[in-house]
Amino acid sequence: MQSSHPKDYLLYHSYIKDILLSPDFACINPKDGSIELVKEFKIGLEYVKLAIRLSSSGTLYARSLYRLNNNRVKNFIAKGTLKKV
Repeated sequence: MQSSHPKDYLLYHSYIKDILLSPDFACINPKDGSIELVKEFKIGLEYVKLAIRLSSSGTLYARSLYRLNNNRVKNFIAKGTLKKV
C-alpha cells in the first residue's frame, strides 16, 4: 500500500480507521471480489479508496489506499457501481 501509492499513503494513512468505520460509498470489485470503500474528503474535494481483500486464511486486510479521479467517481455513482452507504 505504502510503496504503490506513497504520496496518497502519506496524506491519508491516518484516516484508514475512519474510512473503514464510515465510508461514504462502497462496492465489490467484480474482477477480484475485493471490497472497495470510498471516503469523500471535503478538503480539496478528493475521493480516497481503500480496497480490502479476504486472504486464503479468511482474514480481511487493507490492500491499497489511493485517491480517485473525481469524474470517474461521479461516473461510478451514476452507473450504480458505487453505492452510497
